[in-house]
Amino acid sequence: MCDVAIPNKEILYVYEKEVLNRTNQNNVSISIHPAIFSKDTSELQSLLEDFLLKSISTMDGASEAFYHGMMLGLCAVLGSQFKVRSNRESGLGRFDIELLPMVKGIPGFIFEFKHTKDINVDLDSLANSALKQIEDMKYDTELNDFGVEDIVKIGIAFRQKSAVVKHG
Repeated sequence: MCDVAIPNKEILYVYEKEVLNRTNQNNVSISIHPAIFSKDTSELQSLLEDFLLKSISTMDGASEAFYHGMMLGLCAVLGSQFKVRSNRESGLGRFDIELLPMVKGIPGFIFEFKHTKDINVDLDSLANSALKQIEDMKYDTELNDFGVEDIVKIGIAFRQKSAVVKHG
Protein backbone atom coordinates (compact mmCIF):
# COMPACT_ATOMS: atom_id res chain seq x y z
CA MET A 1 0.00 0.00 0.00
CA CYS A 2 1.05 3.57 -0.51
CA ASP A 3 -0.17 7.09 0.18
CA VAL A 4 -1.73 8.95 -2.71
CA ALA A 5 -2.15 12.70 -2.96
CA ILE A 6 -3.96 14.89 -5.46
CA PRO A 7 -1.17 16.94 -7.02
CA ASN A 8 -3.02 20.13 -8.03
CA LYS A 9 -6.33 22.01 -8.20
CA GLU A 10 -7.06 20.87 -11.75
CA ILE A 11 -6.82 17.20 -10.82
CA LEU A 12 -8.84 17.88 -7.66
CA TYR A 13 -11.57 19.48 -9.77
CA VAL A 14 -11.72 16.51 -12.16
CA TYR A 15 -11.65 14.05 -9.25
CA GLU A 16 -14.54 15.80 -7.48
CA LYS A 17 -16.58 16.23 -10.67
CA GLU A 18 -15.97 12.88 -12.37
CA VAL A 19 -15.37 10.48 -9.49
CA LEU A 20 -17.07 11.76 -6.38
CA ASN A 21 -20.18 13.05 -8.14
CA ARG A 22 -20.67 9.69 -9.85
CA THR A 23 -20.32 7.79 -6.60
CA ASN A 24 -23.99 8.27 -5.71
CA GLN A 25 -25.03 6.41 -8.87
CA ASN A 26 -22.43 3.70 -8.19
CA ASN A 27 -23.61 3.40 -4.59
CA VAL A 28 -27.03 2.27 -5.81
CA SER A 29 -25.49 -0.54 -7.79
CA ILE A 30 -23.28 -1.49 -4.86
CA SER A 31 -26.13 -1.15 -2.34
CA ILE A 32 -28.59 -3.37 -4.16
CA HIS A 33 -26.28 -6.37 -4.02
CA PRO A 34 -26.57 -6.99 -0.26
CA ALA A 35 -30.35 -6.53 -0.55
CA ILE A 36 -30.48 -9.13 -3.34
CA PHE A 37 -28.21 -11.61 -1.54
CA SER A 38 -30.07 -11.31 1.76
CA LYS A 39 -33.43 -11.63 -0.06
CA ASP A 40 -34.46 -8.35 1.57
CA THR A 41 -37.17 -7.39 -0.88
CA SER A 42 -38.30 -4.34 1.10
CA GLU A 43 -34.76 -2.91 1.07
CA LEU A 44 -34.31 -3.70 -2.63
CA GLN A 45 -37.66 -2.07 -3.37
CA SER A 46 -36.72 1.02 -1.36
CA LEU A 47 -33.33 1.33 -3.10
CA LEU A 48 -34.87 0.89 -6.55
CA GLU A 49 -37.62 3.44 -5.91
CA ASP A 50 -35.09 5.94 -4.55
CA PHE A 51 -32.90 5.38 -7.62
CA LEU A 52 -35.88 5.77 -9.96
CA LEU A 53 -37.05 8.92 -8.18
CA LYS A 54 -33.64 10.58 -8.42
CA SER A 55 -32.49 9.42 -11.82
CA ILE A 56 -35.20 8.82 -14.42
CA SER A 57 -37.80 10.91 -16.14
CA THR A 58 -41.40 9.74 -16.16
CA MET A 59 -40.92 9.56 -19.94
CA ASP A 60 -38.13 6.97 -19.50
CA GLY A 61 -40.27 4.31 -17.89
CA ALA A 62 -42.43 3.74 -20.95
CA SER A 63 -41.70 0.03 -21.42
CA GLU A 64 -40.50 -3.10 -19.71
CA ALA A 65 -37.39 -2.97 -21.90
CA PHE A 66 -36.28 0.24 -20.16
CA TYR A 67 -36.46 -1.34 -16.70
CA HIS A 68 -34.85 -4.53 -17.97
CA GLY A 69 -31.87 -2.53 -19.27
CA MET A 70 -31.64 -0.54 -16.06
CA MET A 71 -31.60 -3.71 -13.93
CA LEU A 72 -29.09 -5.35 -16.24
CA GLY A 73 -26.81 -2.35 -15.77
CA LEU A 74 -27.21 -2.49 -12.00
CA CYS A 75 -26.33 -6.20 -12.02
CA ALA A 76 -23.40 -5.84 -14.42
CA VAL A 77 -20.90 -5.11 -11.66
CA LEU A 78 -21.50 -8.63 -10.35
CA GLY A 79 -19.58 -10.01 -13.33
CA SER A 80 -16.69 -11.18 -11.18
CA GLN A 81 -18.94 -13.53 -9.15
CA PHE A 82 -21.67 -14.39 -11.64
CA LYS A 83 -22.27 -14.88 -15.30
CA VAL A 84 -24.87 -12.18 -15.84
CA ARG A 85 -27.23 -13.45 -18.52
CA SER A 86 -30.11 -11.66 -20.19
CA ASN A 87 -33.06 -12.95 -22.22
CA ARG A 88 -31.70 -16.48 -22.45
CA GLU A 89 -33.81 -19.53 -23.03
CA SER A 90 -34.28 -21.83 -20.07
CA GLY A 91 -37.10 -24.25 -19.43
CA LEU A 92 -40.15 -23.29 -21.45
CA GLY A 93 -39.20 -19.71 -22.33
CA ARG A 94 -36.83 -16.80 -21.76
CA PHE A 95 -36.03 -15.33 -18.35
CA ASP A 96 -35.28 -11.63 -18.06
CA ILE A 97 -32.03 -11.82 -16.07
CA GLU A 98 -30.16 -14.74 -14.55
CA LEU A 99 -27.16 -14.57 -12.25
CA LEU A 100 -25.31 -17.86 -12.67
CA PRO A 101 -22.77 -18.22 -9.84
CA MET A 102 -19.18 -18.93 -10.85
CA VAL A 103 -18.44 -20.39 -7.42
CA LYS A 104 -20.17 -23.46 -6.08
CA GLY A 105 -22.17 -22.88 -2.90
CA ILE A 106 -23.46 -19.36 -3.56
CA PRO A 107 -27.03 -18.82 -4.70
CA GLY A 108 -28.16 -18.23 -8.25
CA PHE A 109 -30.80 -15.65 -9.12
CA ILE A 110 -33.58 -15.35 -11.66
CA PHE A 111 -35.29 -12.00 -12.25
CA GLU A 112 -38.55 -11.49 -14.07
CA PHE A 113 -39.89 -7.98 -14.70
CA LYS A 114 -43.36 -6.67 -15.40
CA HIS A 115 -44.37 -3.15 -16.36
CA THR A 116 -47.62 -1.27 -16.56
CA LYS A 117 -48.63 2.28 -17.34
CA ASP A 118 -52.12 1.70 -15.90
CA ILE A 119 -52.55 3.30 -12.45
CA ASN A 120 -55.40 0.85 -11.76
CA VAL A 121 -53.14 -2.19 -11.98
CA ASP A 122 -51.95 -3.45 -8.60
CA LEU A 123 -48.13 -3.65 -8.66
CA ASP A 124 -48.15 -6.21 -5.86
CA SER A 125 -50.23 -8.60 -7.99
CA LEU A 126 -48.09 -7.87 -11.02
CA ALA A 127 -44.90 -8.75 -9.10
CA ASN A 128 -46.57 -11.99 -7.96
CA SER A 129 -47.42 -12.79 -11.58
CA ALA A 130 -43.73 -12.36 -12.45
CA LEU A 131 -42.86 -14.95 -9.78
CA LYS A 132 -45.58 -17.27 -11.09
CA GLN A 133 -44.12 -16.95 -14.59
CA ILE A 134 -40.68 -18.03 -13.30
CA GLU A 135 -42.29 -21.15 -11.83
CA ASP A 136 -44.70 -21.93 -14.68
CA MET A 137 -42.05 -21.47 -17.37
CA LYS A 138 -39.42 -23.41 -15.38
CA TYR A 139 -36.82 -20.69 -15.80
CA ASP A 140 -34.69 -22.37 -13.11
CA THR A 141 -33.90 -25.30 -15.46
CA GLU A 142 -30.49 -23.96 -16.51
CA LEU A 143 -29.43 -23.14 -12.94
CA ASN A 144 -30.53 -26.63 -11.86
CA ASP A 145 -28.52 -28.17 -14.72
CA PHE A 146 -25.42 -26.32 -13.48
CA GLY A 147 -25.94 -27.79 -10.00
CA VAL A 148 -27.01 -24.56 -8.30
CA GLU A 149 -28.83 -25.68 -5.17
CA ASP A 150 -30.05 -22.31 -3.81
CA ILE A 151 -32.04 -20.44 -6.45
CA VAL A 152 -33.59 -17.09 -5.55
CA LYS A 153 -36.48 -16.03 -7.76
CA ILE A 154 -37.26 -12.32 -7.85
CA GLY A 155 -40.28 -10.72 -9.51
CA ILE A 156 -40.35 -6.95 -9.90
CA ALA A 157 -43.25 -4.84 -11.14
CA PHE A 158 -42.61 -1.30 -12.34
CA ARG A 159 -44.77 1.72 -13.07
CA GLN A 160 -42.99 5.00 -13.78
CA LYS A 161 -40.95 5.69 -10.61
CA SER A 162 -42.57 2.93 -8.53
CA ALA A 163 -41.47 -0.64 -8.02
CA VAL A 164 -42.72 -3.65 -6.06
CA VAL A 165 -40.28 -6.49 -5.39
CA LYS A 166 -41.23 -10.05 -4.43
CA HIS A 167 -39.13 -13.16 -4.01
CA GLY A 168 -39.89 -16.82 -4.00
